[in-house]
Order: sequence, then structure tokens, then C-alpha cells
Amino acid sequence: MTDKAVSDKAISRLKARLDRAVSARGELEQALSAQSALLIGFITKLSLACRGKDLSLDNKLAKLRATLKKSTNFSDLEREIASISPLLHQHIAQQEVDLKALQENLLLSALSVQKSQTTNAGSQRQLKQLIDKTKRGASSLNQYLPLINEFILFFQNALLSLQAASTSASSDNDNKVTPENNNADVADNLGKASGNNLDVITKETQERFNSILNTLVNTSKHKADISKVKSSLTEQLPTHKLLTKCLHVFDLVLDELQQERASAKAFLSTLSEALHSVNSSVTSTITSINASNTEHDALNLELKTHIKTISDDINGTNSLLDMKTGVNNHLQSIVKTLAKKNQLEAEQRLALNDKLNKMSAQISRLESESESFEKRIKEQQIKSMQDGLTKLANRAAFDEFFAMQMVHYHHQSFDLAITVIDLDDFKRINDTYGHSAGDKTLKAIAKTLMDVIAEDAFICRYGGEEFVLIFQGFDKVTVINKLNILRKKVASLPFTFKGNRVSISLSLGVTFVQAGDNIHSAFERADAALYRAKHDGKNRVIYG
Repeated sequence: MTDKAVSDKAISRLKARLDRAVSARGELEQALSAQSALLIGFITKLSLACRGKDLSLDNKLAKLRATLKKSTNFSDLEREIASISPLLHQHIAQQEVDLKALQENLLLSALSVQKSQTTNAGSQRQLKQLIDKTKRGASSLNQYLPLINEFILFFQNALLSLQAASTSASSDNDNKVTPENNNADVADNLGKASGNNLDVITKETQERFNSILNTLVNTSKHKADISKVKSSLTEQLPTHKLLTKCLHVFDLVLDELQQERASAKAFLSTLSEALHSVNSSVTSTITSINASNTEHDALNLELKTHIKTISDDINGTNSLLDMKTGVNNHLQSIVKTLAKKNQLEAEQRLALNDKLNKMSAQISRLESESESFEKRIKEQQIKSMQDGLTKLANRAAFDEFFAMQMVHYHHQSFDLAITVIDLDDFKRINDTYGHSAGDKTLKAIAKTLMDVIAEDAFICRYGGEEFVLIFQGFDKVTVINKLNILRKKVASLPFTFKGNRVSISLSLGVTFVQAGDNIHSAFERADAALYRAKHDGKNRVIYG
């Protein structure tokens, strides 16, 4: 074999090694592309999990998702992430709470003070303004916070004024003051300033307050406190004592809100830090890849130059010895260049794997926290749609469900019936045996509804002693038969309070949705049928 053939064979082997190196680099870039796609997919899902916290944040995250879908330019992504990061620090999640209950608690406190007439004209005007603001309501918790601050300042000023006007100073100033005791001091001062002549609250007011307590979504932390307040409601409860209860409940609601805000803030801070860390890692990886690409290009150019020089030497020399010497020198240079290239690729793989492992650990931690937070949000959403006392669906859940069924009905007609139920003479149970007996009655009725009719109808506690049923796919005769079975079942329940046997009955009004109905007209027709059932002697079903 001639020296030229040997050289050609060596060059072929070198070209094969070069091709393998290029192929290995292509595989590395393909793996990086797949891992980047995985990371982009997770960031997209994570941004969707944050939806609904804040409008501006939603818009920014939507823009980021759009950029991730259509762009491979990392400078665009850097700009979007840089604009999102400050928002994540500035905004916290606004948790959905029962705003109506909060509004009623504020009104109840303010109206109690207004009724006592213990404040001066200026304070009365300020109180009226607060009542007007509260009646207008708000669409979010943050909109209530300034109003809550105004209420706190007003009560503080009222307390100071009453203390200054009081002729008998308290001798217990050294006692430890708790929020509940402080609320009692405020209410007692109101009672003293009015000559201890405050009216006893009406049963209707007590029942309204009890109903509000039942609608509160409270955690196990405050469950015992709420139960204690409910059990303390008596027939002879003075107005200033009710104010004490209102203020205590108000403190519990505020504590619950603060906990939810702190939890949301902690999660968003973690999310912000993780996204910032991922952004830094991606930027660092891109910079490293660009630098490596430059070095690869330089080494590839060096290899091509050596190969071209070998080819030129072979073609341009007549001396076999010179050609052999030149080829050997160039081969040694090529071997050194390939060694550099292999070392560079190995270092790049190690650095890339290290960064990907770190990002994977960060993402796993964030994913775990995200799942935990999402679980809490779902639990809160379920609680917000559930009546606290009976565990049935509440009015908010009814409004949502019935509105959806009305949309389906008007799209394609089907049998859709609504029933309004009221417990007969329920007020007598509360007045005679107390609110705890009333609560037990409501729970027993709710359980009976679930046992008898849960498979056939949507059931909710509408408020107080009223329940609502929604039937789908049953004709008039079937619905009325089912309601009569329910009515007879309730009438046969063995209620006993304080050793006395008590009979409970239901009055029911039912109607079917018609072509021209909306949610209000259908409900009003069923409610009118309920009124006729009450008027005609109770314990009956009337179709309207």
C-alpha cells in the first residue's frame, strides 16, 4: 500500500470521527431542545394555575404564554419574565370570602351603635356615612379593607369619648385585655352611657344573627368560638350584649382573612423566587451554549484548515518523505484539536446537566407547593358553596346551578321544576327551646332531604328555614308524588326537645319552568305557591 493510500485512509478515519462528533453535538442540542420544551410546558401550566389572582397579572401571564408558544427568541421571554416578576411581588391572591356576610356584620355593628344614640351629632353623621358605604357593598375584599379601618377608628374614638364622659372609672385597668374582653368593654360602656336602658333585641334580630353565623365559612380554629357565640343567644339578650357578639365575630372574620392573605402572599413570593431562579438559569444556560458554540466553531474551522492543508501538501509535493512528514505533523495537530473538542463537549454536558438538575429540583419543589396551594383553594371554593350548618349547597351554589340549568333549558327544552320548602312554625321551636334546638332541627331536615331525594334533585338551604329543590327530567305527577313522600317522611320524624314530643311539618310550593321564564319569575311562582300552601293550612304541596 502506497503512502498516499495510507494518508487517504487516515484522512477518511478523521472525517468519520469528525462526523461522529458533529452527530453527538446534534443529539446534545436535540436533548436540550426537548428539555426546554418540557420546561416551557410547565411554566405555561404554572401560569394558568395563577389565573384569577389579579387582572394585570393575568394579562402579563397570558402574554407570556403566547410568547412561549410562538417565539424561540429568549430575549423576548426575558422581557416578559422581567415584567411579570415585579407584579408577583406587588400583588397577593385575593381569596374569595363571603362578602355578603361581612357586609351584614358591619351593618349590624353600625346599626346597633346608631340605635343606642350614645354618640354626638358629629359621630352620628360619620356613622351614617359608614352605613351608607357598607350598604353599597364591594366586589372584592381589598375594597372592604379601607372601610374596615374606618370602622375600627370609629369604634376606638367612640370608646374614648364614652370613657371620658363616664363618671365611674374602671378599677380593672391592670387586667390583661383580650380582643373579646375589649369588645365587651366597648359594649358595656355603650350600655352604661345610655343608663342601662337598652332595649332587648327582638327574636327576629336574634334569628337573623344566627342565620348569618351559619353562613360563615369558618375553619376548625374558629369553629368552637362561633359555636360559643351561637349558644349564648338567649331570649333576654340586651342590644349592647349583641354588639359584643358582633364585634367578637368581626375579629374572627378578620383573623381568618389575615391568615388567607398571608398564605397567598407566601405562595406568590415562592413562585416569584422560583421563576426568577429559572429565568437566571435559562439565561446562564443560553450564554454558556453561545460561548460553547463559538468555541466549537473555532475548533471545527481549525480541523477543516488542517485537513485542507494536508490535501494541499499531498497534491503540491513531489517528495514522498516531505509529504509523509507534513501529513504526520498535521495529523498530530488534528488529534490535539479533536482532544480539545472532546474536552469542551464533556465540560458542556456536565455544566448543562448540573443546571438542568438544579432547575428540575426547583421546579419539583414549586410544583409540590403549587399542588398544595391549589388543593387549599379548591377546599375553600367547596366551603364557599356549602351551608355551614347543614352541609347542603348554599344560596350561592343554588344561584349558579339554577342559572346554568336555565341556560340549558332555553337552548333545548326539558322538564325542569323548582320547589321552595319552608318549615312550618319553625319560629316556635326557636322561641320555646332555643337556637340549639332550631339548629338540630335544620340538620335533621337536611339529612332527611339527602336520604329521600338526593338522587333525584339538587338540594340547597336557601336561608333560615327555607330549602330549594331543582328537579330535572321528571313530569309533574312524579315530582308531586316525590314531594309528598318527602313531606310525610318529615312529618313522621320523632323530634323531642326537653322531654316534649314535637311535630315538624313542611309546606312546599312547586312549579315547572316555562318558555318565557327567567330565574326570578320561576322562583317567584314557586314562592307564591308556597305562600298558598301556608295560607291553606300548611303541611301540603301546592303547584303554581
